[in-house]
Amino acid sequence: MELIIRIASRSLSDKRYYILFILILFAVVKVNGESKRDTLINKAWRDTFKIRKAQVFSTQEARMVYLHPKPFQFVKNVPSDIYQMGKTAFSKKNLPKLGIILAGSALLVAVDQPVTDASQQFGRFIHLNPDRRSNTVIQFDIGSFHVNAMEVPDNLNSTFYYLGEGWGSMLIAGGLYSYGLIANDYRALQTTSQIAESIFALGITTQFLKRITGRQSPFRAMESSDPVPGGDWHPFPAPSRYQKSVSNYDAFPSGHMATAMATLTILAENYPDNKYIKPVGYSLLGVLGFAMLNNGVHWISDYPLGLAIGYTCGKIVSARGHQIIPCLSTKKGASSALLPTYLGNGSVGLSYRSTF
Repeated sequence: MELIIRIASRSLSDKRYYILFILILFAVVKVNGESKRDTLINKAWRDTFKIRKAQVFSTQEARMVYLHPKPFQFVKNVPSDIYQMGKTAFSKKNLPKLGIILAGSALLVAVDQPVTDASQQFGRFIHLNPDRRSNTVIQFDIGSFHVNAMEVPDNLNSTFYYLGEGWGSMLIAGGLYSYGLIANDYRALQTTSQIAESIFALGITTQFLKRITGRQSPFRAMESSDPVPGGDWHPFPAPSRYQKSVSNYDAFPSGHMATAMATLTILAENYPDNKYIKPVGYSLLGVLGFAMLNNGVHWISDYPLGLAIGYTCGKIVSARGHQIIPCLSTKKGASSALLPTYLGNGSVGLSYRSTF
């Protein structure tokens, strides 16, 4: 059950009522003994006055205040996301972690070929068809070009592979978006926007890195008359060469792993009370990793950097659109929060939300 009480004040132009409103807010916060009162007043107050409504979702440890996503904010935020990812990766605090990730990738390069061979041998043992096969469901014809708008995997290994192709993330986002519209759920709508944002940001980031490193995919290396164990590297391939033979240059890092990891991180950050997201998500990441080794799309050393990029992007993106407020209630099974709320027409008020 949810109880919502709104205590409206008069116009902000009336200074007496405005001062009274501020005094009430400070008094309530003090009575509740909120040790993080600066977070409650400054952040929630500042963000609330930028919009008309917000929704509060309670977890065991905190309340999450969600704003309604603005139209196309997932596109507008992409440049900032890319900048923040670079800034985070090369910050003084994270440089040792970046060094470990790159060193681990370099060590895995040495065992790429035997790991790939063993994975494909195991795939044959369990009769898991390594072929990447799919059926086109929706196709658009633009002049002489055929654009496959939607494909459906045709075997089990391809189904696992498509978990990181972007369709899995888009299906999850589509489901959340539909639910958010029907239930008027701001958290679901924000999560949808964040997943879409991560897909755009990671698409640009991973493509940039792929075009710098120019690593050959396993199946291309094995088709060569003179195969190089672990695949060949052609740093900074010419754009024309890259487009003519993409799989000869686009193995490192794994965009599939980055996309899947970002989606998992965003879901876990927005739904921390759901205990199934992480175990199911990490299990599916493992299945995806094996499927890409089995079908020869990626080497295992392509994964660490892809996972790190996806996790970083997910963290950055999921921090937008909501505020986290520590719990005020200590009663088990109950939660409450008092928030400043913009009521429209230049008026403000207090919004008290209690769930029990």
